[in-house]
Amino acid sequence: MGAIIQFKCRGCEAEIGIPPDPVSSAVCPACKLQQEVRIPASLSQWKKVTQCVACGHENLYIQKDFNRQLGLGIVVVGILVSTYFFNHRQAFYAMAALVGTALIDLLIYALVGSVTVCYSCHAVYRGFDRNPEHEPFDLKKLEKYGGRTPRFGA
Repeated sequence: MGAIIQFKCRGCEAEIGIPPDPVSSAVCPACKLQQEVRIPASLSQWKKVTQCVACGHENLYIQKDFNRQLGLGIVVVGILVSTYFFNHRQAFYAMAALVGTALIDLLIYALVGSVTVCYSCHAVYRGFDRNPEHEPFDLKKLEKYGGRTPRFGA
């Protein structure tokens, strides 16, 4: 799978996905609004994200590329199975269900890759090399940088 950049349309909030080709705009598939993007030629050459192409901010973080709802669903199923066994006074199976859930979580964490995300507009960068300047998510940084107005294309 190649590199792709996903961000929300400034007009209708629909998701736009574009390859890292040097272009100056992208068209929203839902409302057909022209979105200004700034993709430097270096992004497609070096595959390292240094700045958000959708909003222009440099504050980005790294997270695992896994569906949060699915992850939460796995944990809820593990808790429900464990609760069932605890209710039937089968503590060994209840603990085994919790340990199994933790092992599934650990396996998924080890196998799933990472994505880069913009604090400001939440654009997602899949298939790019990790930039060592970007750290894991920090709530303080989200409060500081999140929701800022775009530097271009507003």
